[in-house]
Amino acid sequence: MRVLVTRPMPAAQRTAAELARRGHEPVLLPLTQAEHRLETLRPAPPPETTALAVSSAEAIRALAALPDGERCPYLDLPVFAVGQTTAAAARELGFRHVETGTGDGEALARLLLATLSLEPTHPILYLAGHPRSPEFEQRMSDASRPMQVRECYRMVPISWNPVAMSAKLTPLPDCVLLYSSDTARQFTALLSATGLAAPIEKSFRFLCLSHKIAATLPEEFQTRAVWSMEPREDLLLDLI
Repeated sequence: MRVLVTRPMPAAQRTAAELARRGHEPVLLPLTQAEHRLETLRPAPPPETTALAVSSAEAIRALAALPDGERCPYLDLPVFAVGQTTAAAARELGFRHVETGTGDGEALARLLLATLSLEPTHPILYLAGHPRSPEFEQRMSDASRPMQVRECYRMVPISWNPVAMSAKLTPLPDCVLLYSSDTARQFTALLSATGLAAPIEKSFRFLCLSHKIAATLPEEFQTRAVWSMEPREDLLLDLI
């Protein structure tokens, strides 16, 4: 299968390698790129911080860009990672105590609240990005848990001109991988703006990491959208 990969680098390269291992032909079309905001990380975590929350491996990559001396105060804290990929990145960076969620913000909040229930007044430091889904912060707010948010990276759209976009879609891929609601919106908007929505044949499929992402697609595409039962890349790739 010829598979369009829309996630940013370097994650797109890892996905491409796994697709090739499975016998597919990856086509890289990253729609965003990360800009790290290291100034938000330079104040050391407050001494009363009880844990870190991380909802993307990109936050770990931002931490990795800090000099060793500035990074060490973070590594001493337990980190609660949204899923397996983020947890693996945290361990690789040097975190010793890593708790792993099941892949989305609500599940991460449940894990934090259950694990730290005996310390309700100690603040949690959330290393976040922009844009991001609101579910994690909303769930923590509903539980009245104090939390400091440090927005340590931004995902910036990448512009693709019609000629380059057309080249990526020739020959037409069999499917596209969509990892976020924002990416789904960007991809369909790009198809429309470049006049390439019409060539999408009925066999073209939209493979989404969750039902929520599929729901953001235009109505005419939703009949060709499928999603993994859990927000895990291995399950997503199994849909191909």
